[in-house]
Amino acid sequence: MTSRERILLTLQHQEPDRVPIDLGGMKSSGIHAIAYNKLKRYLNCEDKSVKIYDLGQQLAVVDNEIRERVTSDVVELKRLDGGFGTRIDSWKCIDMFPDGGEYYVPADFNPKVLADGSFAIEIEGKVVALMPKGGYYFDSRYTPLANVSDRKEIDIILSDRITDEEIDFLEAQAREIKKNTDCAILGSFGGNFIEMGHALFGYQEFMERLILDKSFIEYFLSKLEEKYLEELDRYLDRVGKYIDIIVLGDDYGTQEDLQISLKMFRQLFKPHLKALCDFIEKKSDVYIFLHSCGAVSKLIPDLIDTGIQILNPVQTSTKGMSPEFLKKKFDKDLVFWGGGCDTQRILPFGTLEEVEDDVKKKIDIFAPGGGFVFATIHNIQKEVSPEKCLRLFDTTRNYGKYKNTGDGSLYQKKPDPGLFQYHIL
Repeated sequence: MTSRERILLTLQHQEPDRVPIDLGGMKSSGIHAIAYNKLKRYLNCEDKSVKIYDLGQQLAVVDNEIRERVTSDVVELKRLDGGFGTRIDSWKCIDMFPDGGEYYVPADFNPKVLADGSFAIEIEGKVVALMPKGGYYFDSRYTPLANVSDRKEIDIILSDRITDEEIDFLEAQAREIKKNTDCAILGSFGGNFIEMGHALFGYQEFMERLILDKSFIEYFLSKLEEKYLEELDRYLDRVGKYIDIIVLGDDYGTQEDLQISLKMFRQLFKPHLKALCDFIEKKSDVYIFLHSCGAVSKLIPDLIDTGIQILNPVQTSTKGMSPEFLKKKFDKDLVFWGGGCDTQRILPFGTLEEVEDDVKKKIDIFAPGGGFVFATIHNIQKEVSPEKCLRLFDTTRNYGKYKNTGDGSLYQKKPDPGLFQYHIL
């Protein structure tokens, strides 16, 4: 069974030969550049270079050698933007981290080193992002719609559209993936509403204006929908025939609950999200994937109603998101893409045995009947060792096999005896 066949069967809520695996299929199932550098050196890869394609999260491009080693079944169709105005169509080597790794970043990435040792990214004289000394991520520092009251400012900020140059870049990239792999392709589109509000207004101001300046925010969201629909039209025209899944993103949850009430979601956000889903449905036959962190179980029926078919990262450690509840309640209506291992506690701080046990537990719950793609609960962070990375994916591949028993159940729990052969010989 090819990787693409495995993914598509799973998305149809059927059982393939094994649970599909995702490493690096989108920007919340990836791996930090430092952890990736350690993994490549541990495996003695011939090419030890690391490309950082997401500057904010410092995510590494997962190349074919590592993807095949962990048996990941998906590849991301990446947008041209590497973050903070950079482009990922040209690269240069940079000395950013003290571990001696060979790191490549977008060629137009030129951070300034400040007096306190911080890295700053400037655009037109404004500091738009900062990585503190000893830090490992860039945090945004620029909110162009903060304190804005004129709707024309929204029109200006949201006037940009996806360019011909990026469309050409995406199509060429999609063709290359199709030519060189048998993987399913995830098209990372975006389509964020609440996150874009946080980014452009600032978190506190946007949350306040949802209540205190509702008509202004309604105008902002309507213009954002207009922008996304125009971009989706061009995006799907050119790459819709290549991709299997389109990725939308918005973080509606916190550790304890939703960021906003259900009433507010239904009034302000759901109509715009549904408009995107309806357009995608009419324009293509791709599956619709939503990334939303946090405790979003209350929101799931509404998400299904809008047309969302796949939920990520399935943050099972948050309130109301137990895997048993999610599987029982939404098994037939939603594919769980993630939920495979807790990246807040178990993966960074647990033992190898605890990582293995967590993976097996999640497979036992989510895998029966299909509808489950294994991915960690958000990105693998810098402190995670190569041994843990390999234990994570080797356990999934071997323990997550399906076997036709003749009684309608294909699920097999027994692990392969050849598990945990880490070094490539």
